[in-house]
This record gives sequence, C-alpha cells and structure tokens, in this order.
Amino acid sequence: NVHMAHMDIHFTHSTNGVAALHTEILKNTELHGFYELYPEKFNNKTNGITFRRWLLECNPALTAEIEGLIGPGFKKDAAELEKLLPYADAATADINILQQLAQIKAKNKKALSDWLARTQGVQLNCEAMFDIQAKRLHEYKRQQLNLLYLIHQYLEIKAGHTPAVPLVSIFGAKAAPAYTIAKDIIHALLTLSRVIAADPETSQWLQLVFIENYNVTAAEKLIPACDLSEQISLASKEASGTGNMKFMLNGALTLGTMDGANVEIADLVGGDDIYIFGASSGQVIHRYAAGDYDPREWYEADPNLRRAIDFLTGPEMLAEGREENLARLKNELIGKDWFQTLPDFNAYLVRKGQAVADYAFDPLGWTRRTLVNIAKAGYFSSDRTIAEYDRDIWHLGE
Repeated sequence: NVHMAHMDIHFTHSTNGVAALHTEILKNTELHGFYELYPEKFNNKTNGITFRRWLLECNPALTAEIEGLIGPGFKKDAAELEKLLPYADAATADINILQQLAQIKAKNKKALSDWLARTQGVQLNCEAMFDIQAKRLHEYKRQQLNLLYLIHQYLEIKAGHTPAVPLVSIFGAKAAPAYTIAKDIIHALLTLSRVIAADPETSQWLQLVFIENYNVTAAEKLIPACDLSEQISLASKEASGTGNMKFMLNGALTLGTMDGANVEIADLVGGDDIYIFGASSGQVIHRYAAGDYDPREWYEADPNLRRAIDFLTGPEMLAEGREENLARLKNELIGKDWFQTLPDFNAYLVRKGQAVADYAFDPLGWTRRTLVNIAKAGYFSSDRTIAEYDRDIWHLGE
C-alpha cells in the first residue's frame, strides 16, 4: 500500500499542524515515526479567521464601538485589539462602556430573532441566554452531549427546578448524507424541540432551535448574537476549529474542552474568562490505547445520565419522533459511545450551570469578560497565520 500522506511528508520540506495541541498530537502519536525521521520538518501554524468578514462585515455596531475606543488601527492589524484590555480591567472598567457593549449584544440577539421569524417562523426569547453550537454535525463534536444536557434541563424544570435564566439553545449543522448516527442526533434534537415547545411548563424556560440550511449567511447572524459558545469536541479530536475564534471575536464566552484552538484561547484569556471542562487529550488517548472504556458502566452508575438517555425512547419523544432513529441513537450511546460523551456528562452539567449562573447574576462581570475575549482575539487573525506560513514555509518574498 502506498499512502499519499506518507509520500507528502517524505518529499516535502514542511509538515505542520493547525493548532498547538494538534501539532503535538501529530508529533507524538499520529505521525510519530515521521517526526523521529524528520523532526526539522514539523512546525505549528494555528488557524486564523478573516476579521474583515467576521467582525467588520457581520458586526458593524461592535466594530464602530471598538473604533471609538481604540481607533481604526485594528482593522489592518488585529493585534491592536489588545488596546481594549484597560477597559476590561476589573479595577478600572468603565460601566458605561460595558453597558454599551451589552446593548450591542442585545440588538444583535434581536436581529437574529427577527431573521429567524422571517425565515423559519421562529420567535426567540431575547431576554434569554443564547447558547449556540454551530458546526458540522459529527459525533466527535458531540452535539449529543448538548442534547443530553437539554433533556436533563427539561426533566429538572418538570421536577420544579427552574434555571437561573431562560436558555435559548441554537444549533447550526449539516451531516454527511451517509452518516446515520449524525442524522439520528439531528432527528433527536428536532424531536426534543417539539416536545419542549408543546409543554408550557418548560417552554418558558427552554427553547431549542435548529437553523435550517446552515451556511455562512446564517453564521453571520448567529455569531454576533451568541452569549455562550459551545466548543465541546472530545479532547484530541478537533484539529483546530475556527468557529471558536469567530464567537470569541464577537463577544461570546467559550464553554469547551481543552481541544484544538480552545487550548490557545484558554492560554490567551486565562482560566477566569473561559469555561473549560472534561477529560484531557492525554486521558482520552490513554482510554483509546487501553481499550477499556465501557459506556454501559457509566450509564448504569449515574442515575441522571441514565434518566437522560432513557428519555430518548420515552413516551414524550416517541410521540413526536421515530422510534427507529431514537432507539438507534440510544443504543449507540450505551453500547459504543466512541467519542466518550458519557464520562464528560457531569463535568459539562456543572460547568454549563456555572456559566448560566454567572450570566444571570453578574451581567456586567459577564460583559467585562467578553471584552477580555475580544481584546485577545487578535492572535487568531488569518493575517497572522498567513504571515507565519510565508515566513517559515513559503518564503514568497525571497
């Protein structure tokens, strides 16, 4: 067998990962043999995003506010966003500026709600926290973990335990045509959305919306409106991600695992301004190597987890959805769960609960922390990425 990737690594002069963690995994596991042969070829080039589209074009109100604070230089040099940091300092933060940023976010949420009302006939509760997971539908990205959380919240509300603030949970995703389980996850989310919407007891606290035909146009509406950015892939599986960067740039806080570029986001903003949870990449890789992960053990041991999974084939879901799809997803979670959703379930509940409480009880503190994220987002400009490729690999100016 001749592998194209092996030929590429042998004959080219550079092999790079697209985030710090990704590069280390290539060097230490996936391509370790090649790294031993050619250590000088391996380097990292963390992905970037086009700030002209993902800030200037899709969020003009935030762009104008930033320009009023630090001038226009950030439009050409994204590193200048760090000039915002004095406004985000806990000791010197200007309440008026924070309130203005909160108003911009509120207007963006209203704009998203109006757009969804026009395109899908869906009206959002703009007083709620907007929690968004927008990315390709794949088990490693773990929309199913978010699904289990929403089932848990539904059941908690039914039991009389209401959240600190209403939650609007928005999904934007597509699945490969032949990816059966991914499509089963979509089916379960759509089914749950109907169950919640039909129940007046839960629908005032919880709303689940699936964006139809998710694309760049939709992303330009979603990203400026986001409060909490879901970046919950299984650690070690996401090469980089760029949605995490776009949400960060537009003033969302990240709820995520230490995976892909989440690692760099956490390093840049510090632990207080991001919500990290779950197993580390090392723990995940060890589980795969040992081959001893049995999801049924987690299912049997945790009553909250078992309750959420069993709900998939309970009477509420079966009344709205198809038993074949729901049962297949349930069996996949209990019998395989290749991307280790179940071990991270409780940590996800706790960390997301903390994010919801912080948003509800300290709104100015929340906005101050979003400003830290905006100020630190300049590193993720594609201008920086391309400059590094040229400096270290392409040498176009030579």
